Amino acid sequence: WDLETNQVIRHYHGHLSGVYSCALHPRLDILFSGGRDGTVRVWDMRTKNQIHCMAGHNHTVHTIAAQAAEPQVISGSQDCTIRLWDLRKGQSLKTLTNHKKGVRCIALHPVEYTFASCSADNIKKWK
Repeated sequence: WDLETNQVIRHYHGHLSGVYSCALHPRLDILFSGGRDGTVRVWDMRTKNQIHCMAGHNHTVHTIAAQAAEPQVISGSQDCTIRLWDLRKGQSLKTLTNHKKGVRCIALHPVEYTFASCSADNIKKWK
């Protein structure tokens, strides 16, 4: 959106169903979106081109966190998993399966190399 004119600047099309989450990379002109189709899509904000369609979740992607360090993308899903993604290859590096309910939120620590995830069953801290 252009906040001064209240006009849409750009549309991104690719998800097969609704989009439930998005995040911006802290250093690159990259947008991440997560949807009900279980994918995390990576978009070049300058060209509007889709860079990757990262599939792996079996249900809605509710949360995405992006950081400059590896792994650059972390996603949480209604399928009770968290995935760590390799941004260069567009592939899953690791799947964390410790939640018993859908993952709703991921928060990155601003200094430490850790993050927290939350679901209806609990909150977890990861290193």
